Amino acid sequence: MVCLAGSVTCPFNEQELISIVANATKSKTKMKVATRFSHSIPKLVCPSGEDGLIICTKNLNHVVEIDAEAKTMTLESGVTLRQLISEAAKAGLALPYAPYWWGLTIGGILGTGAHGSTLWSKGSSVHDYVVGLTIVSPGGFEYGYVKVRKLNDSDQDLNAAKVSLGVFGVISQVTLKLQSMFKQSITYLSKNDSDCGDQVLVFGKQHEFADMIWYPSQHKVVYRMDDRVSSDMSGNGLYDSIIFRATSPLTLAIIRTTGLLYI
Repeated sequence: MVCLAGSVTCPFNEQELISIVANATKSKTKMKVATRFSHSIPKLVCPSGEDGLIICTKNLNHVVEIDAEAKTMTLESGVTLRQLISEAAKAGLALPYAPYWWGLTIGGILGTGAHGSTLWSKGSSVHDYVVGLTIVSPGGFEYGYVKVRKLNDSDQDLNAAKVSLGVFGVISQVTLKLQSMFKQSITYLSKNDSDCGDQVLVFGKQHEFADMIWYPSQHKVVYRMDDRVSSDMSGNGLYDSIIFRATSPLTLAIIRTTGLLYI
């Protein structure tokens, strides 16, 4: 889908973002937020045609603070998952559950409800590990046409804001509760799909990062047994998932004809 917009603006800091939202609200200009690019398909992602404004967060890409003792990390909404993982690792920290593709931004992750794969702990959604949020929203005349809300885990509104899917305003900064770094061990097992439906819940409870890939046309399921292991265990492999490698059109066509589905 191609979205038309009257203009695009990319603020470099929160004060610029506040000014942009205030001016657009005062002029009754419809706004939508984008990162470096958008993978969203519905019309909801588009502003109001050539009269709308797209606010781009590509320049809001800084890590604000890392508290290694509290295991928290505050970052601007345009920071990518790759940046998050890299900077957190320098402090010995890790986001336990995350989407597979690290090109996503933290604002985009919250705006789309993105998640990893687990039935353990709080679950796999990244927003479950948000403990602080700054969101810039339209306001009335008495507020200067803009409201800035700084929420933490003691505010009931945080639960709504972190899953608002972009309808409450523009996310400026996010604070995440992280964990100490850990290692994972991955083993793949291919089986017949005759009991696939029965195994989803059972398998998910057996392995913390459990994942299943279903090949309906082949009547096969590939189970990914993915668990934490001791940091002392030998090996320092890279999980280079084929899903996100550069792939030729011919290979993609073959994959699609096999009826590949993910669970």
